[in-house]
Amino acid sequence: ETTQLSGWNLVGLPLEVENASYNILFPASIAGTLYSFDGGYLSESYLTSGEGYWLRFNEAGSTTITGVSINELIIHLSEGWNLISGITNSLNITSIQDPDGLIIPGTVYGFTTNGYSGEEVIHPGKGYWMRANNSGSIILTSD
Repeated sequence: ETTQLSGWNLVGLPLEVENASYNILFPASIAGTLYSFDGGYLSESYLTSGEGYWLRFNEAGSTTITGVSINELIIHLSEGWNLISGITNSLNITSIQDPDGLIIPGTVYGFTTNGYSGEEVIHPGKGYWMRANNSGSIILTSD
């Protein structure tokens, strides 16, 4: 179960699902407000695991998503800012496998009622900004 704020939220896909359409996964969301980021914002209809998205809600609430656990994800980062999401279990950012040293320390941010907040843990169903010093891949795995 993931909770949402009223207004804009950073969301992600916490499980492998049969239908990853945002209006199926998040029925309380506002139509036409799912956006991914790839150097600029792109309007989307479906969520992909490992990607983070902006999605807008009229009111706060929670959503239950059912599916198959994601225990490992390879996430491709671009140099600069990336909008990512994690696996089914919460993961401390120090546990992310980053063999090329791509993640710039202190640049993982979530979004709360107070705006952006520096984060130490990647929670399922949430999206996060992460800054990379180069392009490459990181690996998220559950213990």
